[in-house]
Amino acid sequence: MLSGSWIDDYKKKLCTAQEAARAVKSGDRLMNPLMLGQPTNLIMDAIADRKDELKDCELNALLTLRPYKMFKPEYRGSFRINAGFVGTPSLRACFPESESYGRYVPVSSFATSKQYSCFRRPDVVVLMVTPPDKDGFVNLGPDLFYTRAMIEGLQTSRGVIGGARVVIAEENDQYPPAFGHTKLHVSKLTHIVRNSAKLPAPPPPVPSEAHHKIAENVVNLLRDRDTIQIGIGALPMVVSDLIVKSDLKDIGVLTEMLPTGAPQWVEKGICTGKYKKFRPGEINCTFMGPSAELYEFIQKNEFVKFLPGNTTNHPAILGAEDQLVGVNGALEIDLAGQIASLTCGERIFSGHGGQIEFAMGCRMSEFGRMIIATESVGRDENRNPISRIVKFLKPGALVNTPCHLVDYVVTENGIAGPLEGMSVIERAEALIKVAHPKFQDELVKAAKDRGIFQ
Repeated sequence: MLSGSWIDDYKKKLCTAQEAARAVKSGDRLMNPLMLGQPTNLIMDAIADRKDELKDCELNALLTLRPYKMFKPEYRGSFRINAGFVGTPSLRACFPESESYGRYVPVSSFATSKQYSCFRRPDVVVLMVTPPDKDGFVNLGPDLFYTRAMIEGLQTSRGVIGGARVVIAEENDQYPPAFGHTKLHVSKLTHIVRNSAKLPAPPPPVPSEAHHKIAENVVNLLRDRDTIQIGIGALPMVVSDLIVKSDLKDIGVLTEMLPTGAPQWVEKGICTGKYKKFRPGEINCTFMGPSAELYEFIQKNEFVKFLPGNTTNHPAILGAEDQLVGVNGALEIDLAGQIASLTCGERIFSGHGGQIEFAMGCRMSEFGRMIIATESVGRDENRNPISRIVKFLKPGALVNTPCHLVDYVVTENGIAGPLEGMSVIERAEALIKVAHPKFQDELVKAAKDRGIFQ
């Protein structure tokens, strides 16, 4: 569509939230982007308000930030909630201990584009975009995880598969545009609802003393020219701060979530990415968390490129890097080094995410390293201290990363590894040494009972 010729089409698509909501039909599967690309409550609640008219609708949700009405139990008769990553308070509310009315859907980051095009194609997509530019392109902003695939479908050898019937855009003049594969023409949209709303920017989490010790151990494993994958949270924030204070040189970033420390790494000249194999000189990610500093950073720096998750998390792309380093967490680690990072027994806390893909990438990468960083002690449902390193994973636990893809386990008590090539006996010895001293004797006895120690 030629520049200027799109305007009439654009104006025809402008409507209210209630008018857009009427495009939803009973039996429809609804989807939003992963995180910041999600709309405000405006349109989603207008859809929920039709609960007496709609039946058997389904919302596929991941990392939902906002408390949409349809997450409340009184809406369950009209809207089923499927969640692939139960890591936010809004989604956790659908998984109460007494009666879970949400349903967990195992999916890895790399596979989301395929899943939501080929197998679980949405009928209705509701997302946030910027106002259009002079050529009629809106910007999808800092959330490319599976957004394009659920809107447009996936290009395959047999043609395009998938694509939504209805695409409702909340046009927000406060939504930050991003560089990368982020432009979408208004012709791809069916409804446009204008709104002006600030994005969330919560205060950063407060790190503990244990976080500082763990971060020191993690940074000791980093080297010049490493290409790093790390997320957002108290521990990654401390790791980021220590990288700024380090003498590291020429690190790169190829990750799913943009690290909070990226602006400081660039400012200090630590992050150049010039030795990356994939798009050297760029910072590549697929989404980011809510952060006022990052909102400004991504708009000012064209070398920060957002790409779909089936690119940033593609094991073959990751494995082609020379020194890929993944830094990820865990809820439980057994004595062989198996990682459960989404469940503690049958209780679901997050999702599979991209950990396994980066673990595979690190294994294929020359001089790559997969680091699992966690506090040695957690808390049970009664707030009693429990060891993160355990004899067995709790019954019902879902293994996120198998033991043979883990290179290091780091706690505040030290570094276990490199684990590659170690026997199960050697792994158990190394892991027990970084467990909390309070639990070490118990773990030694457990290892002997299992026959690990002769």
